[in-house]
Amino acid sequence: MIDVFVAVALAAALASGLGILVAQTMTEVGIWTLPSARRLPQSIDGWAAVACIVLVILAFAALPWPLHPASDHGWVGNPALLWALIEGAFLAPVFTGLLAPSPLAARAAMREAQVNAAGRLALWVAAGSSLWGSAGWTGLEVLGRIVLFVVGGATVVAAAGLGPFAPDTSLSPSGAEEGLDADERWLAHVARHMRAGLMLAFFVVSVVPGQEVVQPGIASMIAIALLAILITGLRWVQRTLPRLTLHATVQWCLRRMLPVALVASVYLELVARS
Repeated sequence: MIDVFVAVALAAALASGLGILVAQTMTEVGIWTLPSARRLPQSIDGWAAVACIVLVILAFAALPWPLHPASDHGWVGNPALLWALIEGAFLAPVFTGLLAPSPLAARAAMREAQVNAAGRLALWVAAGSSLWGSAGWTGLEVLGRIVLFVVGGATVVAAAGLGPFAPDTSLSPSGAEEGLDADERWLAHVARHMRAGLMLAFFVVSVVPGQEVVQPGIASMIAIALLAILITGLRWVQRTLPRLTLHATVQWCLRRMLPVALVASVYLELVARS
């Protein structure tokens, strides 16, 4: 049981660290500064944010990281468990958005949910094929993995809600947090940035070679390097590209990237079985 507690503690540290890193380098939202008056959440919005944070931490713990302290347990890397935790983390704030008394907050929450969902759908296909497919790392299989890497890198931005796929604040500066007090707005921002960090981590874990290819220590260094490159690239994207409309986002993720990911996944399975 000690390895499970260690895994959860490391997951909490990693989730918090990546969330703060995303906030500091890209969105410039001060989630590292605690509210002056800290108290338990007083509304369903605050509790939904807390539930989201807990699910994100558990998802980080279930990701099959190199050198995972609990890698011998069957729940590590389990696709059904990861799907439930990740989707639950993103769906928790959607229900509160549906119940928001402010129409501006409801509109912003629904747009954010649709953007994230479009990106996640393509990312699930690309990352899932890399993580749980039967393809290896030799010959023609590498070509398919490169295509999935490109698709994952192009859609993880939307899944994380960053750059041109960031939440809409054109109608209200507070966006989906319209009408919330300072504490609950801070919790919502923490949850959003931790979700973004989770998507980045999920993509990185999916493309890092397994222990049958490289040693776990080397795989860990590759993962760290990929995260650094990904965050640097997203920082550039955040500063240079304009925010896309919902229609353009859905077109990009579902009509362009998703078919490519599906074709690459089928290709990998055919090559692996031949």
